[in-house]
Amino acid sequence: MKKYLHIILLFVTMCGYSQDIMPPAFEIASDTAVGMPFPKSRLQYLKENGTVLSLEDVMRPGNSAMFQTLTDSSQVEILPRHAFWLRYSIKNSTGKPLGITIPENVGHADVHIEDAGRWSHFTTGREVPYSARHGYKRIKHIGYTIPANSAITVYERNVDNIQKTIINVSVGIEKNVQREAYFENSGYIGIIIGSSAFFGFFLFAALFNLFFYYVARERVYLAYGLLLIVVALDVFSGPLADHFFREMPGFMFIDVFIGTTLAFCLFTVVALMFLQASKYHPVWNRSIIILMFVFLTASTWRIFIDRSTSETVFIIIKILRFSILLGIVILLGIGLVKKRRVAVMMALAMVPFLITFVLMLTGIATSAGLIDGAIIWAVLVLSWSLFQRYKHLQEENARQAIEKEQERNELIAKQNEMLEHQVAERTAELTRSLAELKQTQNQLIQSEKMASLGELTAGIAHEIQNPLNFVNNFSDVSVELLDEMDEELDKGDIEEAKAIASDIKQNLEKISHHGKRADGIVKGMLQHSRTSSGQKEPTDINALADEYLRLAYHGLRAKDKSFNAELVTEFDGALPKVNAIPQDLGRVLLNLFTNAFYATQEKKRSGQTSKEGGAAQYNPTVTITTKQSDNSVKIIVKDNGTGIPDAIRDKILQPFFTTKPTGEGTGLGLSMSYDIVVKGHGGTINIESEEGVFSIFTITLPL
Repeated sequence: MKKYLHIILLFVTMCGYSQDIMPPAFEIASDTAVGMPFPKSRLQYLKENGTVLSLEDVMRPGNSAMFQTLTDSSQVEILPRHAFWLRYSIKNSTGKPLGITIPENVGHADVHIEDAGRWSHFTTGREVPYSARHGYKRIKHIGYTIPANSAITVYERNVDNIQKTIINVSVGIEKNVQREAYFENSGYIGIIIGSSAFFGFFLFAALFNLFFYYVARERVYLAYGLLLIVVALDVFSGPLADHFFREMPGFMFIDVFIGTTLAFCLFTVVALMFLQASKYHPVWNRSIIILMFVFLTASTWRIFIDRSTSETVFIIIKILRFSILLGIVILLGIGLVKKRRVAVMMALAMVPFLITFVLMLTGIATSAGLIDGAIIWAVLVLSWSLFQRYKHLQEENARQAIEKEQERNELIAKQNEMLEHQVAERTAELTRSLAELKQTQNQLIQSEKMASLGELTAGIAHEIQNPLNFVNNFSDVSVELLDEMDEELDKGDIEEAKAIASDIKQNLEKISHHGKRADGIVKGMLQHSRTSSGQKEPTDINALADEYLRLAYHGLRAKDKSFNAELVTEFDGALPKVNAIPQDLGRVLLNLFTNAFYATQEKKRSGQTSKEGGAAQYNPTVTITTKQSDNSVKIIVKDNGTGIPDAIRDKILQPFFTTKPTGEGTGLGLSMSYDIVVKGHGGTINIESEEGVFSIFTITLPL
């Protein structure tokens, strides 16, 4: 009994091991052929069952024994997205090193070659980016040189995400593959030229029909033009994939969708429109449209979403396509029976396809060139038919246009009389409104100037009071000193009299100094109040800014005795004079200073807190800085007042826009300042602000 058990165990072991034996190598004895089909009986394959296997995995004894050997009559198909492995050997019996190629016309192929214990790995395929492919990239061939009288073992992992794969292997002789058809030879260039010519023809025909759609607004021209564009793209898909989308493998899915699905759907729409199915056969038209949408959904699902669907879905798509074509043929037959011109033209366009089918069926000719010629003929016939339809539509439209033109002329004549009367009335109203607007604008500008002058006058009154007080005080002191000098002279004390005379001289110098100061203030007031001459002159920006800063401050103090603020001046002592109009620039500075003081006053009045603490710590501060920057002078006015909200920052330079309460401004101050700086002096005004924290106005004047 034990003897028999050993025999059975040995038999089982031998059966399991036999599955791991490689088939005989495929021997290549000559290098004269271009390509040689690989006998299927020399192939073994292994399907992956949902688990991605590596080379080490498939070479393990357990997995390796699962390889199945094909027969020469085997026809094994692998569904999309289902990976499988191939295993075979190739022997070089030519007696010299032999360069071969292994074509891989699949989506993704990983080729592992074992040569005398050394392994090489190559990757190629339609779904592999061009730069990531090994071997001959465009034709997707893996090249390898087999030493003389040696054999190599090949393991391939193949998967295709678009179409079924039929297990098959062929071997090419490298030098012949290069010479015959693949690398920039006349055959490939001819394919490119032919594809380009067809692309140009279809694109021209598409533009031809799209022009008719633009003119006639008939949807059949639009649908036919789109169909021709899709056909043009499908014809040119090879050069597009090879040259423009070589790094985008996903383009293949789009190409398949365009060529198999979108083109067919557009053809269906064009055929129904061309046969006027919605007019003559509405039920048939709706039924075919429904079938077309079902076909579009199923085909799109199969191409883009689930490419591993069963054969049933593929059969359903074929049935839908056949049903749609059958419906169109029936409608065409009905049209021919009823002798409709559109049906006759469509049948004439389909004749070459029927002839091509008969020739191919009988074996008289192959499809090479016949289908292309049939397509060109159909495009020409249908385009001519649509052109004739366009001419008919143009004639009909012209007749209707003449009738409508006559009616329109009569209506226009009546409307013109009414419009002329309305235009005259509205013109008079607009003229009056424009005059009133100009008058109001002039009044507002004058009001702004007067308001500015009033503030300036209040400041001047306060400023001029100080030098006048000095003049009066020193005058009184000088009179007393003169009396003392007379007394000393009477006493004969000449030295004391000279000392008193020296004091009187100093007093007179101070009187002269403060008198000149008062005179400058008065002249400045006169310059500000009178109309600007428009003449530019060298201007000391520091002196001008200091003068108007103090005038603005004292002007506000004259209206509100409780207001107080810290004035900080950071003047550039080396600042050159600027060629400017002092009166106009003074108005700008006065307006900016007044606004800055107003903002600090409002912040203090509203009790807003500073960043350091409560409202009691808030110290109103206005800082003015001057400095030279390249070929320009900058005047920077900064305050720590209420700031400018982001929502209105872009509006504050617009005329009549103001944030002040009614009666405290016309809204022209900043607008006039912008015009003076930008238009009058060629400078710029930039605004920076943070609401509740600060505002900064930067004036830039060119030197």
